[in-house]
Amino acid sequence: MTLPGHRSLTQHGGALSLWLRVGWLVLSCLALSGCSSITLNAVVEGRLVAGGPIPGVEVIRQGVRSPVQDNMGLQPGDEIRTGPQTIAVLSFIDGARVFVQPGTHIRIGSVFVYFGEVLVKVRGYFQVETRYATAGSEGTQYLVRVDPGDQVRVVVAEGRVGLVSRSRGWNKAILGVGQGAWLVGLDAPVGFPPATPSEIDDIRRRIQALDALVPQPAELGPLLGGGAAVGAGIGLGWLLKDKHRDDAERSPTDPPRGRGRVPVPQDETSPPVRDPHREDADRSLTDSLRRRGRAPVEQDQTLTPSLRPKLPSTPQDSDRLR
Repeated sequence: MTLPGHRSLTQHGGALSLWLRVGWLVLSCLALSGCSSITLNAVVEGRLVAGGPIPGVEVIRQGVRSPVQDNMGLQPGDEIRTGPQTIAVLSFIDGARVFVQPGTHIRIGSVFVYFGEVLVKVRGYFQVETRYATAGSEGTQYLVRVDPGDQVRVVVAEGRVGLVSRSRGWNKAILGVGQGAWLVGLDAPVGFPPATPSEIDDIRRRIQALDALVPQPAELGPLLGGGAAVGAGIGLGWLLKDKHRDDAERSPTDPPRGRGRVPVPQDETSPPVRDPHREDADRSLTDSLRRRGRAPVEQDQTLTPSLRPKLPSTPQDSDRLR
């Protein structure tokens, strides 16, 4: 048995599913229109490469080298290699930036450093991974360098950085402004001695110079807001259209929904409704005939009481009844 409300729920669920599909379609269109979440630029010998191929940078996507262009959009899983004179600048849509120094090999998703050095400038949480440790930060500037033999150097120029063992071999360590740490293989960080003032100044200076050379990409927030508004409008329109169609298809004689009362059909096998007045009249006639010594003619017992004929026993009784 199908309840009346089930159809409406099914239709509204279908409209909601359509709304979600429209939302994904809008986001896909934004992505296809060039709004990649990570953009690649390059600086060669202190100058920004603009409007053409980027020399000294390789992008490996799914095992295949891809041509590298200025403002190229990157995908999670892409690997980047820089030559001896090229710095790759990765600009994230939330404003974070990673400056991949010459002679470095990384993979993006989160940033994983195989070897070489990256400078990081972020707002909000961000993490850089190495083989054995992760450096996570929030609103800061810092350096991560991976040398041969899985030697990792972390130096904090602004904010704080948390060091976490990927194998959970040691407890989380927090580095503050001006602090640095060495990590070797699976071993815990070796103390937190302060970095030299010249090292801190060098990190800040390089980040500031590179950040000024490369324009910031347009943020995705307004586009996402517009896409969400379009999706919401389409979804609401479909919901209202569905409700109007549902109301139009209902018959004027349909019972109102939501009041909890549904008329119960009469069972054809149920006994007929008794009529007390008619039964009293039949009983009075029978008693009158019996007092006069005349019993009524026996009637067919298979007939229902309301359908039995009232037959007089004599012609005189018939005249009286007329």
